[in-house]
Formats: sequence, C-alpha cells, structure tokens
Amino acid sequence: MKKPLLYLFFSVGFYFAQAQSLYNKNNTLSIGNGTVLFVADSIINDGLIINNGDIHVGGIWQNNDTYEPGQGQLTLTSSQTQIINHNNQSFTRLAISGGGTKIFGADITIENELEMNAGILKSDGDAKIIIEDGATIIGGSSSSYIEGPLYHVGTGNKYFPVGVNNVFLPVELLDIQGATPTTGILVNAPNPNLEVDASLTAVTDQQYWELDVLAGSFDNAQIKLPVVEELFLETIQDAVVVQSPDLNTPFASLGGTSITGDVMDGSVTSEALATQSFFTIGKSSGETIANINVYNAISPNGDSINDFLKIENIELYPNNFITVYTRWGDKVFEQAGYNNIEHVFEGKSNLGKNRQLLEGTYYYVVEKGDGSKNESGFIVIRY
Repeated sequence: MKKPLLYLFFSVGFYFAQAQSLYNKNNTLSIGNGTVLFVADSIINDGLIINNGDIHVGGIWQNNDTYEPGQGQLTLTSSQTQIINHNNQSFTRLAISGGGTKIFGADITIENELEMNAGILKSDGDAKIIIEDGATIIGGSSSSYIEGPLYHVGTGNKYFPVGVNNVFLPVELLDIQGATPTTGILVNAPNPNLEVDASLTAVTDQQYWELDVLAGSFDNAQIKLPVVEELFLETIQDAVVVQSPDLNTPFASLGGTSITGDVMDGSVTSEALATQSFFTIGKSSGETIANINVYNAISPNGDSINDFLKIENIELYPNNFITVYTRWGDKVFEQAGYNNIEHVFEGKSNLGKNRQLLEGTYYYVVEKGDGSKNESGFIVIRY
C-alpha cells in the first residue's frame, strides 16, 4: 500500500505535528518557535521551508528549492540509511541520531551547531561539511562520526570527529594560525606511503589524514592524532606525529608530546608545527636530527673550494626549500630538495634569465619542511 503524502500549505507554530511523508510544492511552510514536526518518512521541498522549530525526518531529506534555517534544527532520526540532498545550503543546527548512515550528496554548511549522537555522516563524492567560525560540534564517537571531508572556518582550536571503515579517528588542530583559513581534514585508509626519513623507523600502514585549505591561508598548527591498535609500536611513548607534502615523499617526524593511553587506544600531539598536507602515526628512531649549519661564504671560481653554498645536515631534511634574495629583497634563486650534490647554489640565478650574480651580500631562507622554524641569514659571494 502506498504511503500517503501530507501536503502542508500553511504556517505551523507552537505545537507538535506528525506526518508519514511531506511534500511542500511551491508553497511556504513555516515551522514556528517551539514546534516539533515529526515526519516518519521523507520530506521533499519544492518551495520554501522556514524553520524556527525542530524538524525530525526519518527518510530522505530532499531540498530542491529553498530552506531558510532560521533558529531551527533538523534532526535525522532513522536507524536505516538516509539520503540528504540539501542543495548546497546551510543548517543552523543539524542533529544526527538513530544510528543509521546519513549520506549527503551536496555541501552542508553548519552555522551554529552540529550534534553527533548516533549515526555516520557519509560523503557521496566530493560533498563536504563546513563548520562556520564560532559554530560548534557536539559529540563524536565510534558510533557517530563524519566519513568525508570536514572543514572549519577560522583560527584557534578546531575539532574534527572523522572516521573511516567503522573506525573513529578524530583529529584536533591546535592554535591554527593564518588569514581567515577554511581548513579541512579527511582520513583515508590504508596508508600507501611507508617511506620514512632518518628520524623514524616506521609509520603505520593503517590510515593517513589529509589537510586541505579551501580558502584563506593556513600557516601552521599543532596536530593531535589518535593512536588506535597500532601494534607496530612497542609502547605509546614510541609514537610521534609525522608529515609529508605528498604520498611519494618520505614522512618526517614532528615529534610527540601530550601522549595519552596506550597503543590500542591513545593519542599523540605533534611537538613541532604541522605545515604539510599528509599526516599519520610514526615510530621514532630515537635519533636526534642535527641542526643545519650554513657556510655563509662562497667563491664560485672553479677552483673546487667553496664553489657552492654548503648547508651541513640539509640531507636530513628531504622536504627542504631554499630561497636566496638580494639585499633589496629580490628573489634570485629557489630550490626544493637542496642536497649539496646536484641541487646547489653556485652564485647563479635560476629565476628568469640564468645569470651569474654579482659579488656582494645576499640573504637566504631555509625551510626545513618538518614544521620547525625557518633558518635565515646572510651569505657573501666572492670571486
């Protein structure tokens, strides 16, 4: 027997209303403050819904036209799979309950509050959740997390209750710095990049987290990662946060601090600042990476003595990036992966016209690529 549809073409306010299904066609449906509207099955909106109350929906939420969130809340209640097609609009408050999977096929923006009680918010394709600056996420657990890209707008501390493959793998970014960034976290499994630098002996093969900046600029933050059944670690004290600019470059250690729990259920926070795109859990080699030492005079005259800018221990920082400027601030040289072998500065510009630089004083910046502070200073070219 076909389930009846309830057509509402009037304002609802200050009471409880129930319906099996609801189809709002070319009309305005206004849910007033204090009203709870229970719809056991689906809601299809081809008109205008203004929500200052609480809408509970047990089936598909199909918003084809306009939803004005007002001060209201939408609560997804089914223990079965629910589809959310929201037309790239905003919710003031969205609550996840019932325990089923809630599949969203378009971007969702949360203006005030996302409440994760029971159920998985799962992205279909590239759809993402965006939490506005000042909005909050309540909850998050092994029974309620986001499987897909989750973004926060703004600086400061941000919480990302993400997970994958029925595993809750939440991330915290602490003291985000930047210019009005919209910063996202996505967790993937398994981890295909098991290459490490000298600061590590291994990384987990289970999962990795990707950091993405949708808008603004992200300068850095500390990052806190969960440790979940990481049996490649002997103890939780071996755990460090590691980062890499891509999945083809060896991971480098960011160190570990504020370590909690054990290798089955714990967490670790990076000691250095996170500056790259990919992160996971690593095992420290116990070796202290030596500081770099820049030999600040070069004489590229072909006598094999000080012919290039030597940077001692730079090979221990494979994600490095070197820049050289004139004393007036004009950039004349840049090099990723400087290694004192084939990637070196020999007193020649590699930007614009390749030319031998004049004698004089120049300024260098060394980005080590491990989240630590840049090194800078002066070098002198003499022939």
